[in-house]
Amino acid sequence: MIRSSLVAMLAICAVCSFCGKEFVTLGRHSWRCKQKLNQNLPGNTVNQMPVIHSAVRISNTDDVKCYCGKSCKGTRGLKMHQRSCRVIHGLNDELLTDLEQQSTENSTDSFNSSTVEENDAMANDASNQNFPVLKKGIKLPKNDAEWSTANNYFKFAIELNAPIRAQDLSSSILQLNNVVYNYFADNFGHAEKIPDKALVDKYRDQTVKELKKSLKKLKLSNAEPHEIKYVSRTLREKLRNASQNNLDDQTTQNHNEVFNHDNYIGRNFWGYVKNILNKNTSLLPTFSMIECLTYFKRTLSAINTHKLFCIPSWIPKLSEPVINFDLEPPTYRQVTNIIRRMKACASPCPLDQLSIICFKRCPFLRTYLTEVIRSVWSSKYVPAEWKKACSVLIHKKGNTNDPSNFRPITLESIPLKVFTSYLRNAMFSFLTANNFIEQKIQKGFTPNLSGTLEHTAQMTNIINQARIKQRSVVITLLDLKNAFGEVHHNLIQSVLDYHHIPEQINEIIKSLYTDFNTTIITAEFSTPFITVGRGVLQGDCLSPLLFNMCFNTFIQHIKVDKYRQFGFMTKFLNPIHWFQFADDAAVISGQESENQTF
Repeated sequence: MIRSSLVAMLAICAVCSFCGKEFVTLGRHSWRCKQKLNQNLPGNTVNQMPVIHSAVRISNTDDVKCYCGKSCKGTRGLKMHQRSCRVIHGLNDELLTDLEQQSTENSTDSFNSSTVEENDAMANDASNQNFPVLKKGIKLPKNDAEWSTANNYFKFAIELNAPIRAQDLSSSILQLNNVVYNYFADNFGHAEKIPDKALVDKYRDQTVKELKKSLKKLKLSNAEPHEIKYVSRTLREKLRNASQNNLDDQTTQNHNEVFNHDNYIGRNFWGYVKNILNKNTSLLPTFSMIECLTYFKRTLSAINTHKLFCIPSWIPKLSEPVINFDLEPPTYRQVTNIIRRMKACASPCPLDQLSIICFKRCPFLRTYLTEVIRSVWSSKYVPAEWKKACSVLIHKKGNTNDPSNFRPITLESIPLKVFTSYLRNAMFSFLTANNFIEQKIQKGFTPNLSGTLEHTAQMTNIINQARIKQRSVVITLLDLKNAFGEVHHNLIQSVLDYHHIPEQINEIIKSLYTDFNTTIITAEFSTPFITVGRGVLQGDCLSPLLFNMCFNTFIQHIKVDKYRQFGFMTKFLNPIHWFQFADDAAVISGQESENQTF
């Protein structure tokens, strides 16, 4: 009788009214229940005991039920069953999906709200900021006699008091810009300006037939000449594109019969890829000025301005230079050689519209520019007139509503590009003479060297050898996101010291990147000036070398023998482990574990 009563007592289960858990007896749980402690009960009901539900009989206290309804023997049996229980896995997947969706919605809502607030703040700030004054393009002379006349005019119009003092730099630069621009604008006129935005919006979606009707009405009504010219030009472009598309369609039908693909590939492989396989149509940005200003202000803003960068001790130090840096200011011959090597088709900066052709054809302008550069070199100060530029957006890929899908190319003033070109040449000569910069691994931005083609050929040879000899090869391709835009300006100063660049050159580069401003220009708008607080500018002549010098500290570390031994061994017993293409890298090894070590 006693035994049966004990079994009956053990079979009774009590349920907590607060948390819903089942117990043989509530006991200590009645005052330790977390749900009871956290629940705010009114009055003095806190000290009251919860109502105990009537006892529920269960068949066996050792049996534990899963959510699917299956009874398991003990906790251990339940865990073993839940490893393969489809109901449990379904609940877990559903829970994870809900959590991911909830976190995505929360992050999207917070991002959208912060973006809207940031855009509103930018809209309020944009009205008070300094917008650029873009000049119209100018037409240039067509024959030698007109260029000779222009050169003689500049001799009398521009006063040259050599040497130019540091305090007269700004006035000298402004005089050069104004005299040259006004002469060509007054005597040869302005180049065709960008069409009015209202005209672009008015005739953007019209077909060829509608444009013909509009052009006829404009001519009959004696409308404004500039509108007639714009409609005529737009109509001709659409007719030209339509005829070209028809020609392409006809050519495609008989393409394999007429066109020799093998001959084209053998003659110009990359031309075939560009013109046949991957025809790229330029896409214009479709975002607003506020969105553009918000993105690039956030991208170019300085981060941790007071942070100092120390080269780690595990990076090998460079020896003292054997050949000293040539600190002499540039001569007329050196400036002339730089100008002659620059492409005549280079776009001028829209802030001054001075073309490199003016300096190529007018010797006096080269003489005057030489004196200005010598003054900047001696004073170690880059004037503010040179530290203003325009950035145009080149579409990379993806949606045109996203500013991150565009690459900003900076259009600097031509005199500044000549100055930075001389500075780059002097620094590169010093680095190569003392063997401070590695050129076997890093092939990007190396003058007079087709480094990318060389690395690609070596990688192709490695893959072919591995395939022919049935050897294992592992290649990992690395790409740094926004590599040029993330270079800290204080890091540049530390890298210059690491490469033993003299203090005078350090001060010039520091002056160049201090308060440098750029504006983003498109066909629809131009933003206020944005201060470049970080990164090196794409389009600047000095930026590639500065980026290579920053990366060279890492290259000096990985070129040692203890890392080279993990590379792929060629027939010349020379292991190749790393290829660097500017900011892109290819890590090569014979085994996956060795590649992972890198």
